Amino acid sequence: MFGRMKGLGIVFWGPFSHTGGSNLMESNEIIYTTVENQIEKLKGQGLIIQDETFAKSALRLYGYSNLIKSYRRPYTISDGSKITYRSGITFEQILSLYHLDNRLRSAVMSAMLDLEEHVKEAAADVVANSFGICQDQYLAFQNYRNKRRRRPQFTLSRILEKMREALETDKNPIFHYSRRYGTVPPWILFKSIYFSTIVNFINLFKPREQQLMASRLYPSVNADFRSLLMMDALFVCLEYRNLAAHGGRIYNHNCEIVVRSSASGTLNLRGFSKLLAVLHKLDYQSPYKHLEYELNNQINRHCVSFPEDTTYLGEVLNLDIVSKNIVWLTEKSKKYHSRQHCSGNMHAQEAEESKAKELGYTPCKRCYSSNKNN
Repeated sequence: MFGRMKGLGIVFWGPFSHTGGSNLMESNEIIYTTVENQIEKLKGQGLIIQDETFAKSALRLYGYSNLIKSYRRPYTISDGSKITYRSGITFEQILSLYHLDNRLRSAVMSAMLDLEEHVKEAAADVVANSFGICQDQYLAFQNYRNKRRRRPQFTLSRILEKMREALETDKNPIFHYSRRYGTVPPWILFKSIYFSTIVNFINLFKPREQQLMASRLYPSVNADFRSLLMMDALFVCLEYRNLAAHGGRIYNHNCEIVVRSSASGTLNLRGFSKLLAVLHKLDYQSPYKHLEYELNNQINRHCVSFPEDTTYLGEVLNLDIVSKNIVWLTEKSKKYHSRQHCSGNMHAQEAEESKAKELGYTPCKRCYSSNKNN
């Protein structure tokens, strides 16, 4: 299966096989219910529960609100007062969507931590190059723009105050540099500063420093507007980072931040594809590649078992998802695999299933017999 990001022309590859509302409160009263009560309620609403023991275990592990109420919406219909499940919807389908979002959330967090480290290093280099490595020099108020900010904690004076407070810590490496050298260079200080503070700090750079910063992050973008793109992109990434850190739903989140792609134009993207787009334009590609890989895996995993969700996921993620059978080949045998690392394969190469069959390859019994469970 591959998904083509609208407006970007980026393709995701992986295996795909065809296997034949409203989120309203049902009551104004919040009451405690047992797992057994929850199962009966779900069955009464028309949800198919094929294995009650398995469903009870999942509800105990993840919680009714976290699992059912958070992920039932695409599978339900409502007449305004009563929620029922569409025909054929199973408990396993909702659980699979939960796992898709949960793993995507983890991937977003990992990618954003990677990006955060890169951004901090770039910002520290720009600051040191312009103002020196001594904190009294690079934390001077006049070096930056004192823009009016809606949130007081992100005014220039408050950001500089937070950074000076961080210098007083007794933790390394700041304490080590302060005691041994008498100064803490920005690449050491910025490591201990929150990403939100760093992003808002960069937003207060003067034009010269913003251009230097943007040229490091987006060197291939036109110099006339790459600073605009950089700031919009950083705020998009910050929103997704905070959403992931606080357990929010990722797969259907629609970031409202407008991303400027030129002096007068914007990236006409929504949903998860907006995050992918701003990451894809970065010179540093590791965060993008990590998210691309995990998104591809999760779409494939879910749609193999529930192909009817392909259209819905394509809409909310803002991706075109089209079926295309991709398998994995090795030189060790004439078997093709649905999983890249089946049987410990380390250097498997992808190919279309039809081509693999032409070359005399046959399905691996191990990974195809267990494909739905993986």
